[in-house]
Amino acid sequence: MLSQRAAGTLVLVTSCSLYSYYTFWVLITPFIEEDQPVLRLFPPRYYAIAVPVLAGVALFGTTLLTLGCFLVSSELRKYREEWAGQGRSKNE
Repeated sequence: MLSQRAAGTLVLVTSCSLYSYYTFWVLITPFIEEDQPVLRLFPPRYYAIAVPVLAGVALFGTTLLTLGCFLVSSELRKYREEWAGQGRSKNE
């Protein structure tokens, strides 16, 4: 098992590498001629925008869904408590 320091270093190096790759892909490759072999290292530029946008929409949708479920469940809890309270007062 990795120590926390080694795991942190691994995560930092991986994150910096992926950020550098993505930045080069999005900002530099549009200025490179199409026949250069370095462009074989990168997928089409369409995915550089489409994948983060789809991930953001999925994250935003999941957040809204979670918030909506929380709000609905809290409202249902209020109605259940009111209904239970009314049932007791009528029976007494």
